[in-house]
Amino acid sequence: MRIDPRIELVFLGTLWGLSYVLIPVGLTYFSPAQLVLARLLFGAITLGVVLYLSHPKEKLFNGFGKKTWLHIPIQAVVASTLPFLCIAYGETKTSAAIAGMLNAVTPLFTFVFSLIFLPRDKDVRRKILALVLGSVGVVLILSPWASTGAGQARYIGSLVVLCASGFYAYGFVYTKKYLGTVTAAPLVLAFLQISFAALLAVPALVLFHAPRHPHGSLLKAIAAIVVLGVVQTGMATLMFHRIVKALGATASSFVTYVIPVVAAISGIVFLGNRLGISSIVGAAIVLGSVALIAAQSTRVKGAKTVEIARKL
Repeated sequence: MRIDPRIELVFLGTLWGLSYVLIPVGLTYFSPAQLVLARLLFGAITLGVVLYLSHPKEKLFNGFGKKTWLHIPIQAVVASTLPFLCIAYGETKTSAAIAGMLNAVTPLFTFVFSLIFLPRDKDVRRKILALVLGSVGVVLILSPWASTGAGQARYIGSLVVLCASGFYAYGFVYTKKYLGTVTAAPLVLAFLQISFAALLAVPALVLFHAPRHPHGSLLKAIAAIVVLGVVQTGMATLMFHRIVKALGATASSFVTYVIPVVAAISGIVFLGNRLGISSIVGAAIVLGSVALIAAQSTRVKGAKTVEIARKL
């Protein structure tokens, strides 16, 4: 029996939201660079197995040109390696709940990059208003007025997570501009992206291998990373493509609202995270601004932005 794609959509948002809780568990024993490399490797293996079982080998790279092979590694770094590293490092200093809420800012960054690199939107005024409102929400989430002592470390961590949202957004725009006309199966592109991202994460392991002070359960840390790679990076990507095919990118944008809510609630329940009133209000403002950008009246598929950027 086939599951209703709308139910799958909520489940997908839940999976991605829970990733923010799994990351701190993995970080109890491993550095951010180690966690990211392992996550990408497990994700690439998962996608590779599915590709091997479901796609004829002779048709894997149909539609690829020489330039495609130049753009995919760049896209992999921007849309996967760097944001994954930023989130993992950021969560060594800030909470999973805050990290999840800040990642909801991705469509706002995407709008900015789209204006610069894809200047085709005729409905700019409403989106600029959304951008201003979203900026207010981000300030409330960050709460820089509390950045003293331990609060300063959390503030820095939150800024690093915010950089991840910027990378996700630019990754979408880059994909749209340079890989949007590639006719290969989306699953093939996803596999190559995650594989290149894993390969390009190796230098980070060497250059940014921060010493850790292991604590807690090693088995739990390993299990968290395996789940992050197989489920949140591998299987969730497959689920995403199926949902977009069934519902379309605009309807699939609902996942944008599920992720920060799940991240915040699960962070509070499972990790004991605490949220101030300003952070909650800020998150609500950000989600409202995202809704304004993703309104169906726009000709540019703002909702599609988040989906593709988030899953990569």
